[in-house]
Amino acid sequence: METAYSYLDRSEVHNERRWTVKSSRITTILSVAVACVLGLAALSFGLQSNELGMRIMVPTVNVAPAAPSVMTRTIESDTAVNMRHQSGFKRLGRPQDQRKALIRGLVTEVLRHGRITTTTTRAKAIRRYVDKMITLAKRGDLHARRQAYAFIYDKELVKNLFIEAPKRYGDRPGGYTRVKKELLPRRGDNAELSYIELV
Repeated sequence: METAYSYLDRSEVHNERRWTVKSSRITTILSVAVACVLGLAALSFGLQSNELGMRIMVPTVNVAPAAPSVMTRTIESDTAVNMRHQSGFKRLGRPQDQRKALIRGLVTEVLRHGRITTTTTRAKAIRRYVDKMITLAKRGDLHARRQAYAFIYDKELVKNLFIEAPKRYGDRPGGYTRVKKELLPRRGDNAELSYIELV
């Protein structure tokens, strides 16, 4: 008998839980439906949805106006400008590992051939890395050589760079590359092309 009663008790508890879950779902669905109806009513009366939302969500409280802060920005104006956070370099439409591999390959080819044609964004993005490799070659110490070996793919190219760069750019304080735009865009995707060359 005890087992039968305990089984019945458990089934009643289970049914109560199920009813609680169903009622919470019904409440959620009803609240979403009411919000939709209110939104449609606001649109039919010519109110903007954000005004209606502010009237529904924010209770009106009479508070003395605070003194204007230095950090206050007027968002209502059409000339609001977003801040340039985390836009210090071009991401080239690739994740970090692929971007690094692309930059290393382009830098290696610029140092090997002296001039390559690529898109303008890529050419401007690799300028700093080419200049850094030439600066390392001008320095010429062991640590600079190991840094160049870690970045440039061709090891023979690093040896030749460390021999030739101090002779060619010894009296030049920087700006070892030049980026010039090509006349015609690339066929296929109409990308703007430039060539980057060693000065």
